[in-house]
Amino acid sequence: MNRCVSCDAALVGRYCANCGEKVLEGADLDWRHYLFKELPHAIFEVDGALPRTLISLFTRPGELAKAFVSGRRRSFIPPVRLYVLAFLVYELTGSLMGHGRPTLSMVERVNLVDPTGILEKLLNLRDPGFWKDSATEARLSERAKWLSESGTFVIAIFVAMLQSFVFIKFRRRYLEHLSLALNVTTFILLCTAFGKLFVIIFYKGNHSDVEAWLQTLLALIALPIYWFFSTKRFYEIKPIWALLSAAAMTFGVAVIALFLNIISLAILIITA
Repeated sequence: MNRCVSCDAALVGRYCANCGEKVLEGADLDWRHYLFKELPHAIFEVDGALPRTLISLFTRPGELAKAFVSGRRRSFIPPVRLYVLAFLVYELTGSLMGHGRPTLSMVERVNLVDPTGILEKLLNLRDPGFWKDSATEARLSERAKWLSESGTFVIAIFVAMLQSFVFIKFRRRYLEHLSLALNVTTFILLCTAFGKLFVIIFYKGNHSDVEAWLQTLLALIALPIYWFFSTKRFYEIKPIWALLSAAAMTFGVAVIALFLNIISLAILIITA
């Protein structure tokens, strides 16, 4: 009788009943099989779990994180993997909308983001003509894009820390808070991506104006509402406490995003 290569248990069928290891066949080692079947499945698990996960994400806020931390994981895509999938969709729609969109100069970015005046002082350490140089602007724009792309995950990490403080009485582990923060971040990414896709298809005017309106709508309306239902379901709290928590989390996300924006721009200015 064949035995499992991982745990040495007796094998019946293509999977080990003891540890779940798959028994390899010739086709499993073919690069085409791996590239088009194994790899996409390993990364995205685009099977029945995907529609169930998306339906739950949009119709039952907080349910995915609650299921994940309680051990009910086979029916849904895990938070990190779902975030990666949403981030790729977000980047794809962003690249489609980005054509022809004006790029802000470093001075314009600083004036838009920094209320403290710290970044302006850093800018003044160099000659003003340096920031108007086209090569410098192109280089900084590329770096800014890279920093912004990694920013959503960093925000989720800090938001989970804020959750640990706001909901300290529940004595939840940090990763439990992070699973909810990632689900909320994923919801916002997908809403933004679908909104951009809608604009690309149906709106023929200036996309940047509509994109700004869309982001404001999500930040001021969709995010607080989603936080309300997410915290109510995940932490099993009363509506009044969920409402206060949603307000605190929405404000906290705005402060964290502002802080990280300032830090990112400071890094760009110092290393320019």
